[in-house]
Amino acid sequence: MTRPAILLGPRFRQALKHLSDADFARVEAALQIIPDGFGHPHAHTGISIRRLRKNVFECRAGLKLRLLFRQNAGALEFFFVGNHDEVRRLIQDL
Repeated sequence: MTRPAILLGPRFRQALKHLSDADFARVEAALQIIPDGFGHPHAHTGISIRRLRKNVFECRAGLKLRLLFRQNAGALEFFFVGNHDEVRRLIQDL
């Protein structure tokens, strides 16, 4: 299987600007790991990738941060970064 590309949506990029240096580093580390683990359920236990909707996935970037993404034509498109409660609110609207 080909390693998927990583795409960062505008909302995701905007949210990155407001993160602390430590949280930004956690997100950056997760983005490095996710392409190799996506589609291999036993390989991504540390970042906990899980499906929330038909084509909406969540993974962790540390204990408090969650990243939401979609699989889109050979790429993983990240569109939201936030805490667990923010993710729950957003998912209700999808």
